[in-house]
Amino acid sequence: MKKLLLCILVGSLFLGEMNAQEVATMDGQVPDSLLKTFTMEEITVTGARGSMLQQVSEDDVRMLNPSQLSIYKVINMLPSLHQQSVDPYGLADISNYHESFRFRGVEATSGGVPATTANVEELPITGRPGGGASIYDLENFENLTIYTGGIPANKGHGLANVGGKIDMQVQRPGDGLDLQLKQDMGSSDWYRKSYVRVSSGDLPLGVGSFLSYSNTFMDKWKGDGSSTRNNAMFGLTKDFKDKLKVEAFALYNKSKIHTYRSLSYDQISNLSENYELDFSNDPNDLYYYDYNRNEFEDWQFFANIEFKPTASSTLSLKPYYWSDEGYYMETVTLSTGANMVRRWDIEHDVKGVLAQYKYSLFGADFDAGYLYHTQERPGPPTSWKLYAVQNGELVFKKWAVLSNKSNHEMHSPYLATKYRWGNVLVEGGLKYIYYKLPQLITYKTMGIGDVSYEDALATNPEIEDSASTSGSKIEKGLFPNLSLSYLLKSNLTAHVSYGKNYVYHVDIYPYFNSQKSKFYSKGITFQQIWDKKEMEVSHNFELGLRYIAQNWRIDPVIYFSIHKNKQAIFYDEELDATYPQNAADANGYGFEVEAEATPTSAIKCYASFSFNRFYFSENIYNSSGDLIDVEGNQVPDAPKFLLKGFVSYTISKFSFSPILRYTSERYGDIAHEEKIDGAATVDLDITYRDQIFGLKNLGVSLTFMNIFDKEYVSLINTSDYKTLGSSSYQVGAPFTVVASISLDY
Repeated sequence: MKKLLLCILVGSLFLGEMNAQEVATMDGQVPDSLLKTFTMEEITVTGARGSMLQQVSEDDVRMLNPSQLSIYKVINMLPSLHQQSVDPYGLADISNYHESFRFRGVEATSGGVPATTANVEELPITGRPGGGASIYDLENFENLTIYTGGIPANKGHGLANVGGKIDMQVQRPGDGLDLQLKQDMGSSDWYRKSYVRVSSGDLPLGVGSFLSYSNTFMDKWKGDGSSTRNNAMFGLTKDFKDKLKVEAFALYNKSKIHTYRSLSYDQISNLSENYELDFSNDPNDLYYYDYNRNEFEDWQFFANIEFKPTASSTLSLKPYYWSDEGYYMETVTLSTGANMVRRWDIEHDVKGVLAQYKYSLFGADFDAGYLYHTQERPGPPTSWKLYAVQNGELVFKKWAVLSNKSNHEMHSPYLATKYRWGNVLVEGGLKYIYYKLPQLITYKTMGIGDVSYEDALATNPEIEDSASTSGSKIEKGLFPNLSLSYLLKSNLTAHVSYGKNYVYHVDIYPYFNSQKSKFYSKGITFQQIWDKKEMEVSHNFELGLRYIAQNWRIDPVIYFSIHKNKQAIFYDEELDATYPQNAADANGYGFEVEAEATPTSAIKCYASFSFNRFYFSENIYNSSGDLIDVEGNQVPDAPKFLLKGFVSYTISKFSFSPILRYTSERYGDIAHEEKIDGAATVDLDITYRDQIFGLKNLGVSLTFMNIFDKEYVSLINTSDYKTLGSSSYQVGAPFTVVASISLDY
């Protein structure tokens, strides 16, 4: 199998006929260290130093992600990006309340990080945990930008950017009236999505607008339960004679999702027998499917107010607001070994503003800005309630967590610059982070019944001082980046870069609360271990080339990263206790390459390969306080090798596109006791596209996913520091067929 995959990669590298006029020129704007862009009819994907997919069409985006519900499915063909799914459509892809996604082996949102890897219009309005994973229809977006390695100071805003960042750009209304209709239907077990968008750029007073709506229904492919989702988005734009531009966008999303049951390592060790094991349909069972679901309702608003004081300067203000309200329900195993159903109620707001001033001076481009961002908890959680089952109904037992409402708050000024001198492009920047973490107050819950969070606080419960903090905690620091790009020849460019990234973990709070008795027996308070927490930072170095031939191109990259204060299970001699703490060091290095070619006008090929090593550079402790030998071990759920590619063949108005994805072996624990075999899956997409009956576009397609019905482990519910016995697993979806028809008037 490995030899076959290698042959496919090598063959893809050297197929081709590309537009000979495309060269690695440094004329015009070359953003962010050879940021690679390509234009598509529907959406553009952009990648910093390692994402090509040049001139990918609307059909390519749809075949990679037929549901248009998950941004991660769109970009997971790129090198060193690892994404797995439990359902074919991406609606239920949740692992530890976060997306199952890694940049170069790094789990960007692990350890209770209250953020995601995706921004919208450069704004951090996709926080987690909560309902923010699937609130966007990708049909409404025209550009995705992927940053890996050191992130430029004027990009990757928000509470975390350690592994990388994705930025999404909204598709503005066109010049005239446009109506888009799309209907999807699929198997495994039944899936449908209806989408409509109306846009106009010719309204009175030069106003442009669009309005979209989608309705999605998905039966689970195994077990009982289903998911529903309703989504609407509105946009309004207005230009005032090239001096002032105002854009405003609003979004509403409501979803109800039944999740899939996680399996133990023993169960996935006999995969064929347990592949379709899921929650039961017996309400007397704690593992009843309707006790494992989540519901969220989201409202979002963001805007862009742009003013041009001079021909070479632009001042913009981007305010944003997001309201997220709902709950998770799931069957959990407590530290005592007992099983219960936990309900996690979530109601939080995210708001802020990004101010930017871009100008040119002495031949250099400058971008000075300031981000103010605040978001209510969670995380960490403010409300956990536990239930038992009696006579087929949930019976309240106790509050597991009752905490105050408090905010994360970030102030982040930055300055970025770009200067071109002959064949050399220099980019650099400096970002300052002032991060004020929320005050964490734990309340005693004895005597408080099954009431709402607000009613529970209204009882004026007593504060549990030993499980609370006395005030807010401040983290701050400077985060520079620098890159040099050199045009060696008309078709060959080299670059070298450095950047410092950051993340802060807050899962120590629920960890402490679930094991308070153990800490109290040693006289340890939460404040003592909270004071020891530090921000994790990574130093990222990279060297790469871009070579463009007449009919093919290739991008090889090597990189190295140093992670300081990485979270790991830590034994504290002073406190005589073991708990997650930012006290370890880790290193990463790797090689990645992507290539594309067009041997004829009818054939297009793409392939990417990556080798990623991300590992602790020292031994760590397990949850019992025993030192375990893990130095040099790859972190969990981080494959060393990824190989992906597709070939698209067009004949007349039909295109045929086989797609291959290979993931090497992984581990579910840092000690490498729980090994997961590598797996290769193959998809096939067939599309017919024409302009008939007065339509701008008619598209009909069939996408066959996992056509060989491969049984494999997909999601691993774990964290980088988890040791033996604390991980769980999900399996990938079986063979699935999706039919789609789209009309554009």
